[in-house]
Amino acid sequence: MYHPQVKQIADEIDNRIGRLKAHRFDPIDVTGNHVEELNQAVSKVIGSALIGELESLRSFIDQTEKH
Repeated sequence: MYHPQVKQIADEIDNRIGRLKAHRFDPIDVTGNHVEELNQAVSKVIGSALIGELESLRSFIDQTEKH
């Protein structure tokens, strides 16, 4: 059983993972503005890495709460 504050944190992490995953495969808008297109590509790379980090953090919370 999670402590109430830990559950709140875990729920927020799950929410953020879900939002990142929901947009993971959105296409890059070709606007003709190379800087804007590059920013979109960089956001995708960062988002992908962030999903992994958040999932790792979520696993850590689960393991900590089991002990």
